[in-house]
Formats: sequence, C-alpha cells, structure tokens
Amino acid sequence: MKKAVDEKYLISPFLIVPLMYVSMVGSGVLNFQREVAEHAGYNAYISVILVGISIHLILWMIYKILNSNQALDVTAINHTCFGKIVGNTINIAIVLYFFFGAYIEFKSYIEVIQVWVFPSMKILPISTILVLFIYYTLSGGFRTVTGLSFLGFLLTLIFIIPENLSVLPYTHPRNLMPLFNHSITDILLSSKSMVYQFLGFEALLFFYPFIKTPEKSQKWAHFMVFFVTLIYLMVLIITFMYFSEGQLREISWPTLNMLKIVEGPVFQRIEYLAISLWLVKNLAGISLSLWSACRGMKNVFQIKPRASLLTFLVGFLILDYLLKDRSIFRWTSEFYADVGLYFIYGYIPIMFVLTQVRKNWNKGSSSTADAITKND
Repeated sequence: MKKAVDEKYLISPFLIVPLMYVSMVGSGVLNFQREVAEHAGYNAYISVILVGISIHLILWMIYKILNSNQALDVTAINHTCFGKIVGNTINIAIVLYFFFGAYIEFKSYIEVIQVWVFPSMKILPISTILVLFIYYTLSGGFRTVTGLSFLGFLLTLIFIIPENLSVLPYTHPRNLMPLFNHSITDILLSSKSMVYQFLGFEALLFFYPFIKTPEKSQKWAHFMVFFVTLIYLMVLIITFMYFSEGQLREISWPTLNMLKIVEGPVFQRIEYLAISLWLVKNLAGISLSLWSACRGMKNVFQIKPRASLLTFLVGFLILDYLLKDRSIFRWTSEFYADVGLYFIYGYIPIMFVLTQVRKNWNKGSSSTADAITKND
C-alpha cells in the first residue's frame, strides 16, 4: 500500500472548488463558440448541456474508483489492476497526456497575447516569462497551486463574468430562433467539440490523496461541474445573441471581440484587462496539469518533482520553437482532444468496471473466508 500523504500537505475538501474550476475553464472559453456552432449552429447550447451531464457521470465514476482504493492515486491503482509492466505503460501515457494538456493551454494563451497585446513581439521572451512564472508556482508545491487557483477563481467571479454580462444590452435574442433545427447527429458532433473544453478535471485522479476527508469533496466537485457548465452556457448564448452565424464563422476569438464594445473609465480596451486577469487562472490551470505530470513521474520512476518540472518546462520551450506553424499546433490540439475523449469516456469507465468487480470479488472472498472460519 502506498504511503499516505503527510497531513501538512492536505487541503480542505472545499478547496476542490478552485482546482476543478481552473482545470475545466481555459483559453478555450475565448473561442469555443465557433467550434461548437460549426455542426449544430445556434442549437449548440444543447451540446453544452449534454456534455455537462456526461461529465457529472464521469466524475461520479472517478470518485467510485478512488473511494474504492483509499490513499491511492491513478498510478497506484493501475499497478494494482494491471501489474507493474502494463500499469507503468499506462501511467507513462497518462503523464504525457497531462504534459501535452498543459502545453496546449500554455501555447493557446501565448497565441492570444501575441495577437491581441504584443503583435510585434517575439514568442521566445513571452514563453520564457511564463515558464518562469510556472516554475515559481510549482516550486511551492501543491498547496501553492491551490492558492493560485483560488485567486484565479475569485478574479473570474469579480471581473470576468461581469465583463461578459455587460455585453447584454447589445445582444439580439431573436438570433437564437429557431430553437430546434438541427439533427441529433449534428448535436453529437457539436458535443464532441465541446468535450475538449472540459478536459482537465481528470487531474482529480492525482490530487485526490491530497484532500482531507476526500469523500466530502464530491458534492463540491459536482457543484463546480454544474457551475462551469452554466458559465459555458452563459458565454455561448451571449455570443449567439451578439453575432450572427455568418459573423461567428469569421471571428477567431468571439469572447474578446464582444468585450471590445465595452469601455470603462480607466480601460478603454476592456479585453486587455480580461487577458491580463486571465493570466492568473491560466497559470493555475497549467500548473495543476504539470503538477499531475510531475507527480506521475515521481510515482512511476521515483524522479524528484523538481527534475521532472525542469524537463517539462524545457520541453515547453522546445515545442514552442518547433510548433510555430499554426496548422501544426491546431493538429496537435485536435489530437489531444481525441485522446482526451477516449481517456474520459473509455479509460475511466473501464477502470470503474474493473475496480467495482475487484471490490465485489474481495468482499465475496472475505465473506467466504469468514464462513469457513465459523464452520471450523
């Protein structure tokens, strides 16, 4: 049995709220509207609801898996279920999955900065500054990542959501009509695109042992899935009421384009403020994914987290140099989205079935052994 985490590193069950938030809401919220509307048009809000419901189900499965293996994270559970060789192979794949998830979020945010804030600036200085911020955050450990996540969550509540709601006076609700004019196939294809926006919550598979009385965190985790689904619905519906379908097809970042119309007494370009504040949330999300990858490397290869972190961050800079072509990065993002789809709707249900069968088998074996002992 794996050694339990020292109590001084544990967090309160409520603090899963910011962790779940930063893991599920990333730079994709700035441009997901065009992707999900590609197949289902302005009926894509149905896809958001369907994906939100499915994530609730997957989250319930994750808790069942983890609750059946107290004090274990996904790497130890894979060892138990598949043995050392196969289990480690799966664990390496999961580590790479979290690494690439962190990198794609990292690259997406840099792209926003480069296009909207510093269009004439080289990529390397921006990447280096962000890498240093990430290193500084992760050097403080999991509790520091949690603290940064809490700050990012608060900034969203205080600034980001009100900024989006301020666009409401300029919207046209009639854009949403007709309500149901797309097939089930279109809705499902749109749902596939929407799944990508939720990817990241599966980091729970790694940080579950760091939650004090983790069973009590489940209600907060489900609350955050509901809350994040509402955020995506809010942004999507406001976007649909603001832009026509023809306009939406031509816009790369609909959320930022909407904010251009809003002016404040200090900031004439509110979208610059949104991008700046979004840095905190993005750093927290990237740090959480990288922490999960480092944790996996420590469990599988006994490599110190600091060494893994430096390797991963150097990998960020190398990939940033190699993936200069936007089309290559887009292909990489789509590949990661496909892998994520199989991970949460394939791997997790399979693990759920295996752990429940194993749990029931152990109960049956214990009952049989007790009966034999009593008869003796």
